[in-house]
Amino acid sequence: MSQFPIRTISEQTGVPTTTLRAWERRYGLLKPSRTAKGHRLYTQQDIELVKSVVSLLKQDHTISEAIRMINDPQSASGFGNAGADRIENTHWDHFRARMLTAIEHFNEPALDRNYNEALSLYPIDMVTEQLILPVLNTLGERWQSREAGIAEEHFFSAYLRNKLGARLHHESSRSRGKRILVSCIPGEHHELGVLLFCISAIGNGYQVLYLGTNLPISQISPVALRTPFDAVLLSGTSSENWTEQVKAELADLIHEMDVPVFFGGELSNRYSQEIEPLGAAVLGTTHSEALDKMKTILPPFA
Repeated sequence: MSQFPIRTISEQTGVPTTTLRAWERRYGLLKPSRTAKGHRLYTQQDIELVKSVVSLLKQDHTISEAIRMINDPQSASGFGNAGADRIENTHWDHFRARMLTAIEHFNEPALDRNYNEALSLYPIDMVTEQLILPVLNTLGERWQSREAGIAEEHFFSAYLRNKLGARLHHESSRSRGKRILVSCIPGEHHELGVLLFCISAIGNGYQVLYLGTNLPISQISPVALRTPFDAVLLSGTSSENWTEQVKAELADLIHEMDVPVFFGGELSNRYSQEIEPLGAAVLGTTHSEALDKMKTILPPFA
């Protein structure tokens, strides 16, 4: 029977290794064998088990409920739509409320504990979509009506940028799959969304070469002469940055590159009818859907 290291099960399921260890420690979900040096080894059955858990989590069940349903399939009837609604209205709301309270008090240790707790229980894609993005939206909607609203938004953005940057640096050295060059288009300084996507991409096996914000598209071709990559991902959010020059440079890039070019962020939804005819694949703003689309075009280990 084939056995795989924890890195492989993480790449195939999108669940970080730290989360897999937490599921093993807290819930006894996995019982891997060990090498002589103590490294965990998993089977294909373990991989399918984790995929089943992820599927249940995407139906808005908590991790404890998902594991209970797998261990006792008869209990699944007790968690219908009403149960899902209850989870949606209490479980993630609880995480969001605690995170917002930490932000309101500029309490970075509490903010860090809440974020780390969520990451220890759930796949990073789910934490991003159910916790981080809703909190960012809340801060963006209410900053004008709060005395320290701008400071709160800046505090959380700075925290998240530092957190994601450190994780990107740490995880990049462990990636083994296809390499993606990622940058924001000229004039674009909003990078939190694309940073979150980069972390998710790494968690799904991709390597990421991140070049940051406000990069002239004409700079990408020279990069290709110095280091190999398998795809390009550009991101944009502000309509004012979707200029005729950017469109022309994007068309030139697609013509020059012999690798797939992806376009994500709010601009990819807003101007998809202009972007797709140029030859770029539109990813949109929903991270899980964007990753699924990327995998169909460029599987991480093809």
